[in-house]
Amino acid sequence: MKSYVKLASGFMLTGIGAVALERAIAGGMASGNIHLPAGTGGLVSVLALAPLALIAAGIVVYIGGAVLGLK
Repeated sequence: MKSYVKLASGFMLTGIGAVALERAIAGGMASGNIHLPAGTGGLVSVLALAPLALIAAGIVVYIGGAVLGLK
């Protein structure tokens, strides 16, 4: 397997795993009627956007490696 494919799949699998973890935590909080403390809006935004950024980075690495013809 080419190195850029390994890197891209690592980014994407990490992002998908983070999405699954986030959904599991959110589901547990919703069923337990648990609320986040005040002032954690920025942290929640980062935790919500980080998995999407990892998936986007995997896509960019894969397309870039394919276009450049890397090994």
